[in-house]
Amino acid sequence: MLLLLAGCGDKLDCDSIETRNAVLRTVADDHRNPLVNYAAKNSTAPANADNAKPLYLLGERIVTTSASADKRTLQCSGAISVTVGDAKASKEIDFTVQQGADGAISVSVVPFQF
Repeated sequence: MLLLLAGCGDKLDCDSIETRNAVLRTVADDHRNPLVNYAAKNSTAPANADNAKPLYLLGERIVTTSASADKRTLQCSGAISVTVGDAKASKEIDFTVQQGADGAISVSVVPFQF
């Protein structure tokens, strides 16, 4: 899972708005996402258009776990949760933020392990 961000500034940060949005988009776009599947299976609410759509939320604290020597690649970690109907599931999420030579920033999310 990889998402490219263009023109998002030249400071690489695990906890920037752009990085957070990219992580959420990447996870939400993964239709085989085990976190949302778990929440959906455990929801007891009747399925309807209002509560069937997953609601994702990243935790308040996203940390940088390591940085490359040139500071162009960061390993990041934080919490993510999803709510489907009346069920909520949470998991630690690990991802990488990398800045290319052209300044473009890419985000890749490590698939969930259960």
